[in-house]
Amino acid sequence: MKNTKKSMKLIITIASTVLLVGLVAFVGLFFLSSNSRDNQDPAKQKEMMALVLEGARLSPFPTSATNVSIKTEGNSFTRSFRASFIASKDDIQAWIKASPGLNETESEELSASKVQYIITPSGGANQAKVTIDYSLNQVEIYVSWG
Repeated sequence: MKNTKKSMKLIITIASTVLLVGLVAFVGLFFLSSNSRDNQDPAKQKEMMALVLEGARLSPFPTSATNVSIKTEGNSFTRSFRASFIASKDDIQAWIKASPGLNETESEELSASKVQYIITPSGGANQAKVTIDYSLNQVEIYVSWG
C-alpha cells in the first residue's frame, strides 16, 4: 500500500512537471513568434513606425532615407521598438529641426562623430532615445513601454 502511494505521488509529480514545462514552452513560443511575425508584416511595421514617431515625438523620416528598419522587442508586459535609417547629414539636420522631441532636449556627445538625445516620451512610452552616428549618417531610435 505504501509503495502504491509513493508510485502515485511520483507519477503525479512527473505529470505535473511535464505539463508545466510544456506550458512554459508554449507561452515562450507564442511570445517569440509574435514579435517575429510583427517584424515581417508590412501592415504591423507601419503601425510600429507610427508608435515610434508618436512615442519619441519625431517627424516622419526624410524621404531620402535608405536602409529603413524597424523591429519590435518585448513581451506582453513590455514592448519596445528599434528603428533606424540612413540619410545625408543635411537631411538628418532638417529632420532634427522638424522633430519636437529632439528640439526640446540637448544632445550628449558619445564620441567625435556620435551623439545621443534622451527624449521626454509621449503616447504612454516610458523611454525614448535617438542616437546619430554622423560618420555613417545613421540614425537609431529606441522607444519602450512598460
